[in-house]
Amino acid sequence: MDIKEEEEIKKEFQLERVVLFSDAVFAIIITIMVIEIKLPEGLRHQSHEKVREAFIELLPKFAGYISAFFLVAVFWTKHLRIFSYLKDYTKQLIVFNLIFLFFISLFPFGVSLMTETISPKNFEGLFIYIGIVMLASMTQTLLIWYLIRNAKTLCIRPAEIERNLEWKAQRFNFIAIPVLLLYVAVITANHYGPNAYTVGFIIWAAVVSLVRKKFYPKQNTDGPMLARLFRSRKAKPADTE
Repeated sequence: MDIKEEEEIKKEFQLERVVLFSDAVFAIIITIMVIEIKLPEGLRHQSHEKVREAFIELLPKFAGYISAFFLVAVFWTKHLRIFSYLKDYTKQLIVFNLIFLFFISLFPFGVSLMTETISPKNFEGLFIYIGIVMLASMTQTLLIWYLIRNAKTLCIRPAEIERNLEWKAQRFNFIAIPVLLLYVAVITANHYGPNAYTVGFIIWAAVVSLVRKKFYPKQNTDGPMLARLFRSRKAKPADTE
């Protein structure tokens, strides 16, 4: 085995470590969130009504966990797709990935804060949770930007990566996310209530969908989001020898 082959094996091993570390972070985050959902101790000898009340009090945490699990799953699926193109890495790529994982690691805190504080007159926890989600999305967009910018040296089949990762639609996040965060901050500060959040997110989702359909009509006419999330990834690059 010559030096070049040894360097290639070392590079593949180090890149695999980056992927495994990222996957471990996602797995730990999901585990931490579900651990938060537990009944108080000492209910064995309590009445049926007490147990039911304790269970009902857990429902907001369970709802928060469902939403966070779905979002983390979406981020992990996209992360898996992004890293499936890599054949090499740089220190800058590691930094972008760590920044992204930092915001992912804040999900348990955001879910806990939201479910413990949310009320008809208090939406600060919800705002922080939304902020964490949006910042995670922004940093993942930065990760995609760096990958596309250095596709020739870091990726296999670099000519296809921009189209397969829908970069023309993804880069819209650099505008949409700050606008949405500003909107949420304003309605939170003025206590406009849940309807204002709903309207804002509907408008944001509609605009994002229109942008994606404009640039990638074929990729976005083959079923709803859940079907696209769990179907086989047609755009995944083939293994190269």
